Amino acid sequence: MSDVKTPNVARLLRQAGFSELACQFAAYIERVDNGDDNVVAITAGLLTEAVAQGHVCLNLMRMDTAYQSVSHYLPEQLEAWKTRLKHSNVVGTADDYRPLIIGDDGSLYLYRHWHDEQNVAKAISKRNQSVELVDIEALKQDMMVWPKSVEGIDWQKVAVLMALTRQFCVISGGPGTGKTTVVLRILQCLHHQNKQTRIALAAPTGKAATRLQHVISDEDDATIQAKTLHRLLGISPSKEQGRYNAQRTLPFDVVIVDEASMVDISLMAKLLQALAPTTRLILLGDSQQLASVESGAVLANLCQYSMMFNDGFIAIAKQSAGLDLSEYLANDMTAMSNSVVKLQHSYRFDQHSVIGRLAYAVQSGDSKRVMSELVEADDVWQQSEDDQFIEGYQAYFDAVNSGADALTCIHKFEQYRVLCATKKGPQSVMTVNWAIQHYVAKMGWRSQQDFYHGRAIMISQNDYRQQLFNGDTGLILKDETGQLRACFLIDNALRWVDLIRLPAHETAFAITIHKSQGSEFEQVCIVLPQEDTAILNRELLYTAITRAKNKVMLLANDVVVRKTVITQHQRESGLGALLNS
Repeated sequence: MSDVKTPNVARLLRQAGFSELACQFAAYIERVDNGDDNVVAITAGLLTEAVAQGHVCLNLMRMDTAYQSVSHYLPEQLEAWKTRLKHSNVVGTADDYRPLIIGDDGSLYLYRHWHDEQNVAKAISKRNQSVELVDIEALKQDMMVWPKSVEGIDWQKVAVLMALTRQFCVISGGPGTGKTTVVLRILQCLHHQNKQTRIALAAPTGKAATRLQHVISDEDDATIQAKTLHRLLGISPSKEQGRYNAQRTLPFDVVIVDEASMVDISLMAKLLQALAPTTRLILLGDSQQLASVESGAVLANLCQYSMMFNDGFIAIAKQSAGLDLSEYLANDMTAMSNSVVKLQHSYRFDQHSVIGRLAYAVQSGDSKRVMSELVEADDVWQQSEDDQFIEGYQAYFDAVNSGADALTCIHKFEQYRVLCATKKGPQSVMTVNWAIQHYVAKMGWRSQQDFYHGRAIMISQNDYRQQLFNGDTGLILKDETGQLRACFLIDNALRWVDLIRLPAHETAFAITIHKSQGSEFEQVCIVLPQEDTAILNRELLYTAITRAKNKVMLLANDVVVRKTVITQHQRESGLGALLNS
C-alpha cells in the first residue's frame, strides 16, 4: 500500500470511475473527519458504491472492481485497515453514534443501515415464540377438508400451521407453489379460530397490493383491504418515518406481507417497529427472486436457514394435520427455528415443462444444463439481434387495428411482455420500445406523438387520488366518443382516465425485469445485452423466466447466458449472522 497523501480524494475517486454521489460523500467524510488519513474518505467512497449496488454494508474482506482502482491507497492487511478506520473521528463501533460503524468482522456500515439491521434482528429474535391456538378442533377440521394434492409432506399445510402458531414466520416458494392458496387458507383458518381477529394485508408495491386485493375479493372477504406497506405505515415524502412506530403501533393482530423479497432492510425495520408486542407477522415471497431495489436482501437472509422445528411444533403438526416432520427436528435452535417454510411442489410446472426445468437450472447455477435445455427446446433461444420480440404482440396489434373493444385489447396486451435487463443502451427497454413504435408507425399508428391509439404505458409514480400505482399498466385508446384516454383494468373493471390526469408514466411494450416482479404473462420474451454488464446475474434471469406461464423466448448470445447463470449477486449483510448468534 502507498502512504502517499492524496490532496483531493473526490478527484481521485472521479478519475477511478466512482459515481458523483460516492465522490461527494467521500469529500463530506473527509471534511467531518478533519484528519490526515485518506483511507477513511476513500473507504467511505467504496461504501457508497456498495450501498448503490444494494449491499447493506461494505465487507472489507470481499472487494469488487471498484476496490482495484484505489487499492494502492489502502492497507494490504485487514487489521491495519480496520485500525486506521477506528482511529478516525467518523467511524464508531457498536455503541457509538457516528456516521460510519465498523463491526468486528470487518463490515463497514452507514449508521442508519447498521441501526436498521440491528433492530430487525432484535425484533425477529424477540418474536421467535409460539402462539396458543384458540380452537384446535376447528384447525383439525380445516386440515381435514383440505384436499390432498401431493405425496409426502404437504408444505402448504405446514405453512398455514406455522402462520397460526408462531408470532413470526416466513413462507417462501417459487412460482406455482401455491403462495396465494396459502394466504387464503391462512385467512380462513384465522377466521375460524377467532372471528374478531384484526388482519392487515400489505405488499411493497401498489400493483402487488392490488393483485392481493383481487385474490381476497374473489373470496368475498370485504373486511380486509390490501395496501402498500408505505400506505399501511403512513409513510409519505413529508413523513419518512411513517405515522406508526413503537409508541403508536398498528391496530392489527396479524399482518401479512406478500412479495416480501422486494422489502429492503430499512422498510422492514419500520414495519417491525410499528408492530405491537403481540402482533403476528407473516412474510411470503420467493427468496430466489431479485432482491429489493434499495439496500438489503431480507427475505433471502431469512431463508438461508434450513427448515427445522422443535418438538412442540412437530407434535402440533402431527396432532392437528397428521403431518410427520420428525426428520426436520432441530438439533440447535436459532432465531429462525420453527419460523421458515419453503414450499416444494410446483402446481404449475411439471417435469415436462421447459420453463420449470430452465428456471431450476438457472437457480442452481448450472450453466451446462441451462445451455442444454435451451438447445433442445423448440423456439426458446435465439442468438440473433433481429426484432423477433415484436411477433408476440401481433394478436394485440390485430385487436387494435380491427377496432376491438378496450377489454379485448387489454386482455390481448396482457398475454405477452418483452422483458429487458437494462433500461438504456443496446438491447434495452429504450431501444426495444423504439423498435416497436417504429414498427407500429408503419401500420399507420401515430407513434411519433406523445399519445396515440394503442400506446402501452406503465405508471411510474403512485397517485392515490387516481388510485393508480407504480407498475400499473394500461393502454391509450379511443373511448366511445372517439376521445383518446388512458384505460386500465383494475379489479376486473375498466377505468378510463383523462390524459391530463395521468401521473408520471412511460411506454411499456418493453419493461425492465425489475419492473416485472410480481407479474405473470402467458408468454415473455427476455432480451439480454450482447455484452456482459454488472447487472446480469442468475437471480435476474430466474425472475424473468418465471414471469412466463406457458412460453418463454430468450434473445441473448451464449457467452452472456453462461456468464449470467454462473454469476450470483449476494448482497453483503450481517442479518443472517445476527440471527444465528
